[in-house]
Amino acid sequence: MKSGNRDDGWLTGRLYFNREDKRVIIKRSGSGFGYTMNFGNKWAWIFHIIFVIIIAILVGVLKNNYFSF
Repeated sequence: MKSGNRDDGWLTGRLYFNREDKRVIIKRSGSGFGYTMNFGNKWAWIFHIIFVIIIAILVGVLKNNYFSF
């Protein structure tokens, strides 16, 4: 896949996966509205893993604070 062609890498028109494209955040094609992440870039996966860890920590903290009487 060439990184110069923006149509390469789109899966079902919603997900973008192109290892040769170095961009992490991509403007969605077709709709002209919104952005998505390039799942072919390792930094997108690292961002998602960190995001899930933060959410899990917040849920754990809020759960413990809410139910501790």
